[in-house]
Amino acid sequence: MKADTYRFLGWDYMDMPADACSKRKVEVEFIDNQSKSVSRVEFTFEAGLVVSAEGWERSFETGQL
Repeated sequence: MKADTYRFLGWDYMDMPADACSKRKVEVEFIDNQSKSVSRVEFTFEAGLVVSAEGWERSFETGQL
């Protein structure tokens, strides 16, 4: 993966009580604009530490609407 940008959807609200040490997941897209590929990785955290990361890579196209 040779990403030059990334993107993730922010947490605008939490529908549960805050507990910083509980298990949390976040999905991040790493984008390589030169090779037109995107890698989507789901990170799992426990007590603030990454305990796993898994995902996939695929090609993409962009254009005007």
